[in-house]
Amino acid sequence: MIASVSGTIEYKGVDRLVVQVGGVGLRLLVPGSVVADVGNIGEPVYLLTHLQVREDALTLYGFISSEQLRLFELLISVTGVGPGVALGILSAGSPDDIESAIAAENPSFFSGVPRVGPKLAARIVLELKRKVRQLESSEFGGGLAAPDGDEVISALIGLGYNAGEAGAAARQVPADPSLTIEERIMRALAYFNRA
Repeated sequence: MIASVSGTIEYKGVDRLVVQVGGVGLRLLVPGSVVADVGNIGEPVYLLTHLQVREDALTLYGFISSEQLRLFELLISVTGVGPGVALGILSAGSPDDIESAIAAENPSFFSGVPRVGPKLAARIVLELKRKVRQLESSEFGGGLAAPDGDEVISALIGLGYNAGEAGAAARQVPADPSLTIEERIMRALAYFNRA
């Protein structure tokens, strides 16, 4: 699985980027906020990614933060929310804004998002409110400071674990500043061997 992309911006569109990586141009579909936040054509960029594998296509989605990636993966777990709709939702506000709307059970937040009607908005809130509240109450609760936790969680998601599993494993790693990121990831992986 492709967990991240680091390269040079070759093309910027409304909802996509082409990133030149080692002589290969990778097309990534992204939220509108990512297009606005990355640099200009010819500048370096680093994006976390989600690879969707289908029978007829491989599609790469890009995000500038682990929060965006985690929320994208939560959104596509909702019945009726495909990757295109999830990108539309992520273009409508920051991850904090979206999570706050879900936690506050405010489906009207999604009213301006294309292809999200009242029924789908209500379903998003219903299916994700508990997950969002759990993330808010437990995120980085027992172990890591946020920056290291983000890197460990992103690495685990890149290895195929879902956001909940990755967060649970990252919280088991002791907050020891002498540990390198690689050591933290190895300790988080050991959590799955014990489980």
